[in-house]
Formats: sequence, C-alpha cells, structure tokens
Amino acid sequence: MSNPQLVHVKTGFSLKILTLVFALLPCVFGGQAYAQLSSDPPTPTTITLTWTAPGDDGNTGQAMQYDLRYSTSLITEQNWAAATVVTGLPAPQPAGSEESFTVTGLQPGTVYYFAIKAADEVPNWSALSNVISQSTAPENLPPAIIADLVLSDPTPGSLTLTWTAPGDDGMSGTASEYDVRYALSLITEANWNAASRVADVPAPQGAGSSETLILTGLDPSTNYYFAIKTADEVPNWSSLSNVPNATTANEVTAPSLIADLTLSNPTESTLTLTWTAPGDDGTVGTAALYEIRYSTSVINQGNWASATPVSGVPAPQPAGTAESIVVSGLQPSTVYYFAIKTADEVPNWSGLSNVASAQTAGDQIPPAAINDLQAMSGTEDGEINLVWTAPGDDGAVGKVLGYEIRCSKNTITADNFGLADLCENPPTPVAGGFQQTAVLSELQPGEIYYVAVRSYDDFFNPSPISNVDTAIAYYRFALGIDDPDNNLPNAFDLSQNFPNPFNPSTEISYSVPRTSHVTLSVYNIQGQLTTTLVDATQPAGNYSIAWTGDDTSGRKVASGVYFYRMQADGFSDSRKMVLLK
Repeated sequence: MSNPQLVHVKTGFSLKILTLVFALLPCVFGGQAYAQLSSDPPTPTTITLTWTAPGDDGNTGQAMQYDLRYSTSLITEQNWAAATVVTGLPAPQPAGSEESFTVTGLQPGTVYYFAIKAADEVPNWSALSNVISQSTAPENLPPAIIADLVLSDPTPGSLTLTWTAPGDDGMSGTASEYDVRYALSLITEANWNAASRVADVPAPQGAGSSETLILTGLDPSTNYYFAIKTADEVPNWSSLSNVPNATTANEVTAPSLIADLTLSNPTESTLTLTWTAPGDDGTVGTAALYEIRYSTSVINQGNWASATPVSGVPAPQPAGTAESIVVSGLQPSTVYYFAIKTADEVPNWSGLSNVASAQTAGDQIPPAAINDLQAMSGTEDGEINLVWTAPGDDGAVGKVLGYEIRCSKNTITADNFGLADLCENPPTPVAGGFQQTAVLSELQPGEIYYVAVRSYDDFFNPSPISNVDTAIAYYRFALGIDDPDNNLPNAFDLSQNFPNPFNPSTEISYSVPRTSHVTLSVYNIQGQLTTTLVDATQPAGNYSIAWTGDDTSGRKVASGVYFYRMQADGFSDSRKMVLLK
C-alpha cells in the first residue's frame, strides 16, 4: 500500500485520513491507504460499513463527528448535499481505531453508493472519502404459512374469516398482500389458480396481529372451502394455508313487497311500469328476479296464476334503485291491471305488490289504402264483380272491421266519394294480405260504373279511398232459338278475348242467334270510345274479330285497361282486357 499523506487547509486543520471499506474492498480516504478490513455480508435491507478512524489533526487525536451518506448513483463533491444522510452514527474513536456501522432501511437487490466525511470540533470537515458501492441481498424469505385460518358466523350469504398475520420474513415484519380464495371443493396447490379470488382483501397488519374478513355474496346452504397465501414486497409468496370449510345458513327472509308500482305514458299498445327495487332480504341487498303479470280484471292472490306474465323483465337492481319496464302488445283503449312479486335466490317470494291500473290510448292508426281494386262485369244482369287485397286493422296488420263500397256513373274522387251510391251488404273482411271479393248487383245493365272502396277499423278510423276502377254492369238478352242441325247459337254471347293481356293483337269472339245489327266497340278506362270493331247487320252464327290496338284514327293506343262492348237486338255485354307493351 502507499504511504498515508496529510493535506493541510488554510485554517490549519489537517484533512482527516478516513478509509471506508465495504465487502472486503480496500478503502483510500484522503490519500491515506489502510489495511483491508472485513465487513458482514449484506442483507436484503442492510449494508455494514467499516473504516479506520482518522485523527482530530491528521492521523493524531480523535475527530469530533462523522457525516455518512448514500445514494443509488455515484456520489461526488457536487452532489454530496443531495445524497441521503445516515442517522445514528457513533462518535469517532481515537485515530487508527476500526469503525463499523450498519445502514438499515434499504431496498432489497439494490446497488447503493456510500461516502463519508469527518470533522473536528471547529468543525473543519475533511474532503470526501473514497466512494464505494454494494448491492443489498435479494429478498428470498417468504412470509410464514398461515395455519390458523378459521371460518365462523355463517349467514345465508356470508362467512367470517379470521387468522393471525404472518410477517414479511417468516413471522417478523409486515407482509405486503394477501390472496384469499374459495371453492366448492377442497383447495390444494394443484387447483389453487382455479379457485375464486376474493376482491378487496385488506392489507396485512404487523406480524402476530389478528386479521378478520367478512366475505359476502355467497349462496345460502352451500359448503365453501377457503385458503390464503401471503406475499412480501418482492413478491415472495408463502405456501398454502390450512384449508377450513363451512356451510352458509339457510335463506329464510323473502324480499319485501313492492308498494309503489305505478303506470304511465299510455300508448295504443304500451304502458310504462315504474317501482322501487326491494332487497334480497326485506329491503337489504339485491333480489334475484321479478315476476310481473297483468289482466283486464283486478289481480289478487287468488287469480295471480291466471294473469298474463310479462316477458323480458329486467333483473332486479340493488335495494332502493328506481326500476322501469315498457310493456308492449296491449290492446288500445283497454284498462289493464298490473302487479309484481319479487324472489331471492332460494327462491323466497315476496307478497303481492300494490295493484296498479291504467288505460291504453285509443287506436289512431287507420287501415292501409286498397290500391289493387279490380272491377269486372258479373254473370247476371246488373252485376259487377270486385276483387282486391284486404288491408289490415293498423296499416297492413290485423283485420279491418268493415268496408264501404261506393259506385257511380261519374268519376269518383276522394272529394265526392261520400256522394256516390253506397252498395249494401259489403263482404265480411278477411285477414290483411288475403284476397277479398264482392258482387255489386241491381245496377243498370250495360252501363259503365266507377267503383271505389275504403275500409275502417274497430275504432272507426277510415282508410283513404282505394284506386278507382270501372266496369260495365252485365247485360244478356237471349231469344232461345235452338237449331242443332245448323249448329247455330241459341243465344247472344260475348267471350273473353284471347290472349289477355296481349301485345300486339287479340281475338274477340261472339255469337249471334239470328240476323241482327251488331255493334262491337272498345272503350278506355274513362269510358271514352276508342274504336268500333263491328257495326253491321250479321246473320246468325259464331264470329271472331281481331283488335291490333288502333284507335278510330288508326293510331296505336297506350298500354292499359280497355273494355269492349257488344250490343245487338236488345242484348248488351262487356269484358275487360289489358294491352301491355
């Protein structure tokens, strides 16, 4: 080693020679080298420092005080003031004495830097010692195993756990956390991770303290197993505690009955129910389920089972919470009675709630308008056949209550619909979407009629009027001539055109039982003459004529519905045909 040196300052005080040694490393302090000194090995929270005491003046005498500091970064004169001061240092011994001090409260597995200064009585302070570094030992001693876990005070939903707190290291100090778990079968190290973990476990107290935890939210009449592990700050975890088991008590307290059920916001098909949630046990906790029923008569315990249950009821909220549900599928303008029962998880059922009543709003939705009405000549004199798709009670849903059918020789509009002739004995409505038919009779044979329909529901909400269609009331006049030898027809007859619909032409067949003047004309949907196909005297026989869609001027007519009408010797008949392009 080199020889020690003295450094003098202006005050006449010599720099104290101080050697700081840790972990068997030589220490040079103030330029003076000393023999290597030993130190105890570090623990997770302590480091023991040794050095040779300097003198009051250089290497003679006895210094007055030490200033020992540490940091997790290298210490220099510039950052000396920011380093952590070690308290409780001993007074310096005479020069050359071996000094030792154990620094406590350190963090496990952490590298620390240490340096020291010495002062005389003035005080004159020495320069900074050599700076040494050392790591504390890692923490590897786990808390002790809990062996006295006890379960007590069972209720239908809780158990009380008690045990003695272990320490941070075995049975000393204070641990950092608990992990409490439970299961329905015996807990072992093998199935520990599958057990249910308890939330909100309190932080450990000092070793030897009595710990208590009340675990709620358990099921009644159920046997539970519990176990605990404890961890220090690393964390090092203890082994599994003893595993006690206990059974929760039977649930006997039903939820309280609901007394504030109210109904509001009526629509044609809905009512809103509101009430305050009861508890699981009386007015405490959270119930398991609701059963809501309704009827058009007052509900009581005797007829509760026959009332209609409400589907989609929400799960109960904690006691005191405002609850609500909108019940749909109700009938308009109808008084309904509602009541509720509540159950816990057993289930224990509450008594019947107050019975609330309210009336739904009236039906304001009219049936849909008929838009496919078709009118055609009937099979008897003065008849027109009608066909359309039935609308629903509300739009296209349901079934209407009745029909209003009106006809006129003049065009029908929404404004004059009520002035047209009302047709008696309308048909009984069928369900919406199905075909509806009707026969208009006692009309003037051979005349063109405009027809329109509207429907109404059971609240007499009328639909808009249908599309307006036209047809010629059927008219037939037969002379009754029978001439089988010549195969002559025995009556006037007008057949349906073929093909129908057609494009570009169609054939119209008719029969004349005796020589007669025959007129065969075509009309548009407004009843206006389009063209005349036949206007001549013809002998008895069967005839056929083509129409190529030309009007009287030879121009092609537009696509649409047309009528053709035959008149001969008092006979009149008509048919409908459709031209498609």
